[in-house]
Order: sequence, then structure tokens, then C-alpha cells
Amino acid sequence: MLRNIIVVFTIFLITSMPVKAAPGYVIIDASKPNVTSYTSIPKSLTDVDLDKLRGQVSAQAGVSMETWEAFKNNLHLLVEAKIKKNEYPELIIKEGLADFLEKFEGIPLGLTWNGGIALTYNDYIHAKRTYQQYLEKPDSVARVNERNRDPVHPANHLKVLVSNMSK
Repeated sequence: MLRNIIVVFTIFLITSMPVKAAPGYVIIDASKPNVTSYTSIPKSLTDVDLDKLRGQVSAQAGVSMETWEAFKNNLHLLVEAKIKKNEYPELIIKEGLADFLEKFEGIPLGLTWNGGIALTYNDYIHAKRTYQQYLEKPDSVARVNERNRDPVHPANHLKVLVSNMSK
């Protein structure tokens, strides 16, 4: 149900609202163990619509709504802590995710269990399949070697920073 709300809301945003400098809120859907979805909500949303959205979010297990400021100040807890096995340790995902949410209000972005990014249906299916494999036999799941063949490689979807960590 929440996904339907987000899809309708996304269409509404794309067709009727200009992009703002910073969102007002972020909806975090952590109801599935293989992917956490983030959707930014613009500051220009009316109080009535915001109250309706809050009510819908609070009725969903594993779904929360944070202010943009709280989200930005707690990226480690709200983003990095969702990664169960980081297959992209050389990349700094949290800033790229925050930049995406800031630029594309209302468009959901998924952070996969292994630190990848899911935008398309196929990305979400890939995350679900690999997570199941990981649960069954953790050592059997390995990062795809070729970036262009990796459907959830963060750099294929976001502008990400490379950390100075060595592999």
C-alpha cells in the first residue's frame, strides 16, 4: 500500500512541483531485509497533505519519516547501518544517496543489503535474489567483478565519492 502511495505521490511531484533546494522530510521504508527505500518529500507539501502522509507512514511497520535535517545529521545510522555486508567499501554511499534525494524529490531510491543501489525493478529483484542466497550460504555471494555487469553497483546509479581506504 505504501508503495502505491509513493508511486502516486511521485507522479504528482514530477508533474506539478518544481525541485526545491532541500526536501522537508525523508520516508524510510526498512520493512524488507534486502533493501531499504528512501523517498524525499518536499518542503512545499501542505500541512494537510503532510499530516495524511504521516498517518499513512505511521500505520506501516518498518516505515518511518524523518525531517531532512535529522536524516542528514544521522546518515550513518539511517543509511550505512542498513548495509549487512558492504561489497563496495571503497565508495562513500551516504553522500551520493543524500544528493540524489535532494535533487529528485519523490523518487524512491533503494539501498540494497550489500551496499548497492536499486532504482529499477530488476535491481530490486537482484537484491532479493542475492540476499536469499546470502542467507542460505553467506560465502556463496560475491560482488560482481565487472562494474557494468553489476546491476546494483552504486557508481552505475549515483555520483559517489571514492574513499581513501585501500581494499
